Amino acid sequence: MPDEPELPSSLDLSDFDAVGVAGDLVGQVRARAIEGEADVAAIVAAPGEAWHRLVVTGRRSGHLVLSVRYSELTASRWNNVAGALARRGWQLDDDAEGSTMRYPPGTDATTIGFEVLAALTVGGAPASIRPVTPG
Repeated sequence: MPDEPELPSSLDLSDFDAVGVAGDLVGQVRARAIEGEADVAAIVAAPGEAWHRLVVTGRRSGHLVLSVRYSELTASRWNNVAGALARRGWQLDDDAEGSTMRYPPGTDATTIGFEVLAALTVGGAPASIRPVTPG
């Protein structure tokens, strides 16, 4: 699609408008999935080694899934991040090495954007600039 807006190239978690950028990211991923009739993902990078990254996946059905994997975390961070996400209502994956939060079609992108920001900073992860790449 030639005039399709670009995904944000980064997400600055310390910026006042971070939720707006996160909402735009969610909206773009969802729109691309629905229009392309295929799953589309964007990866928000970890702030450094042994921290968690976040994958934002749009399903062609309009559902949106946020996911975090724990396999690259230290045992302490694994426990902290998994516990924090569980308290926020995230569901442990079948293999118990990650968690997901699912949103039905029509969920407001800003609502999901707030959860993106919360998920990226749980467990003490720094509020830094995170590159965003297609998944």
